[in-house]
Amino acid sequence: MKNRVEIGKRIKRLRLENDFSQTHIAKILFISQAAYSLIENSQNGIVSEHIIKLSRLYGVSTDYILTGDKSIIRIGRDTGFVPMLRTSNHRHLLAAIEDDSIIDIKDWFKLPDFDPSKDQTLFKMETEGMAPVIFPGDVLICHLQSNLDKVLDGSAVVVITVQGILVKRLKNAKNADYFLFENDNETFGLPERIMKKDIKKLLMIRGKINHVLISGQNTAEKSKMQKLEESIEVLKKELFEMNRKLASLTGSNNS
Repeated sequence: MKNRVEIGKRIKRLRLENDFSQTHIAKILFISQAAYSLIENSQNGIVSEHIIKLSRLYGVSTDYILTGDKSIIRIGRDTGFVPMLRTSNHRHLLAAIEDDSIIDIKDWFKLPDFDPSKDQTLFKMETEGMAPVIFPGDVLICHLQSNLDKVLDGSAVVVITVQGILVKRLKNAKNADYFLFENDNETFGLPERIMKKDIKKLLMIRGKINHVLISGQNTAEKSKMQKLEESIEVLKKELFEMNRKLASLTGSNNS
């Protein structure tokens, strides 16, 4: 019970320091004000999803909320982490671009020697449409482009429409209301014409981390992929450790 009391005190202190009301925080956590009040007053425990959201809101680590320890690195753009967008849920993908806080903690990665901006994200290639430039499994480093008029002809892009998600090469059309989207792999289908008004989001591909080794000259890219995999393992361990601590605290509260 003591741990639950201390957690309640910390999140209450953080709320007051930031001049937020309980109602405001409850809306962010998608719970009622009454339910949030019970958490602050230590009558209810707090779940890991809420801990992550509060850590991002207040700019503190999840460990600080759980234990008061300020030494652990927070996961977010301001600490050098970049989110990986998944294509399995089209609607969720659009929402995730708008709101980082809904991206699962396991989908945040830290790339060596990479300083991300707030509009950059990672995207995993899943088709052969852009081979031999981009292969399935390659991790694309993308930048959100909000002004379609600034997109250069011939740019490699990730385009998100109402119908789905495409990784293509953009070409200007004679009609200014449209873009043409082509595959680098000529055997992978015909170019598509999409109206600009139907484009929900467009991501410029700034670089990639190779999934396959193309030649002996690309050892540097292989090293980057190895470092990314190592970063993923570190992140998994941090997530496991946070869940272990939360389980330990919950267990001690119930005893």
